[in-house]
Amino acid sequence: MKKIISLLVVTCFLFFKGFSESNSYNVQNNALVLPNTIEFDTHAYDVKDNKDPMLDYIAQYLKDRPTITKLRIEGHVYTEKSAAENMKLSLQRAAMISYYLTERGIACNRLIPVAFGDMKPVAPTDECNTNYNTRIDFFNAELNNKAVGNAVDGFAAKVFDPCE
Repeated sequence: MKKIISLLVVTCFLFFKGFSESNSYNVQNNALVLPNTIEFDTHAYDVKDNKDPMLDYIAQYLKDRPTITKLRIEGHVYTEKSAAENMKLSLQRAAMISYYLTERGIACNRLIPVAFGDMKPVAPTDECNTNYNTRIDFFNAELNNKAVGNAVDGFAAKVFDPCE
């Protein structure tokens, strides 16, 4: 009886943390769609809360799927600053996410942090859409050591090596 209760408690804990028993994740066009966004302070590269449950969610996704041999972490930043500053900040944010994931036990060689700056908007580039265009996207870039699509790095303008 104690084993059944313990199992039930663990199962409920994992479910409420956002990880179901089936480990189902929303993946669309090789992109991991997060249930919530990862938030950064304005013009900063550190995550607002380094205990952000989305970081655990992404780490668990990779632990559950060892066939994903590379995950591309794309940084996109749209601010009133210059294109060069947006590029730099987007690379810093992608690199910081890779750091947080390695802290959660993900091998650095499975991560490809890249920067696009303000080059790939998903909404019109005006003041109302800054939150949509400033984001971190996650793509399965390599499965079983074979590239998904044309380029593992997504033809990014800047690439960071998280193992250095």
